[in-house]
Amino acid sequence: MRSFSYRPLFLLPLFCSLCSCALFQKKPETHATGYLADRGVVRIWQHTSSSNYTTLQTLFTPFDGSDESEAIYHWDQDSLVSISKQSLQGPENSFSARFSRQDGTTTFMQQKYATSRQPLTVNELELAKFEAQRVLEVSRDLINGRVELHQGRRLSAQQVEMCDGTLVQFHFTNRENQRLSGLSQQSPAYVAWIEAPEGQQELLMTTRNLCQQQPNYSKK
Repeated sequence: MRSFSYRPLFLLPLFCSLCSCALFQKKPETHATGYLADRGVVRIWQHTSSSNYTTLQTLFTPFDGSDESEAIYHWDQDSLVSISKQSLQGPENSFSARFSRQDGTTTFMQQKYATSRQPLTVNELELAKFEAQRVLEVSRDLINGRVELHQGRRLSAQQVEMCDGTLVQFHFTNRENQRLSGLSQQSPAYVAWIEAPEGQQELLMTTRNLCQQQPNYSKK
């Protein structure tokens, strides 16, 4: 008589468990959003991986033309694990801190200037952590409100080539077209705007290549 093997039956629960994990695994999500602040334009990119690791990058462009600044935050699940900030023009000015995922204790912190480095004060560190949480909440609110950031190179009075090469229509005002025409006499003009259920709003017009500032999370 042929013996009957129970091995496949023992493996069945494990196989089903693996299938269930694959079926319900969270898909990576990437969102771009932004808004007009009191002193400038804030552009935000938020990416959450399938393992729930969140990267949030912000770019702040002041209205007065002073240095742009960048901030990058990382969360593992709901735990803030790192903060880095830097000025993108002018003298070097950067800030970085890392935290333990287990208990949130600080494992590294440093403020770096053009000619010196120094540790952060307790108040500076707590303020940075508070700001990280505030930015995350703002980003989530904007995403939930379906406020989407778009940016690309202006081709004509009503047409923009997006950073991915897609051609889209944007209804520039006469004043915006005049400014963009003036900018494009020297070099290509780039524009950033937001779209929401309420309509469109222009955020930024510049000769800087905004597409080079846009992070690429397509492979993450």
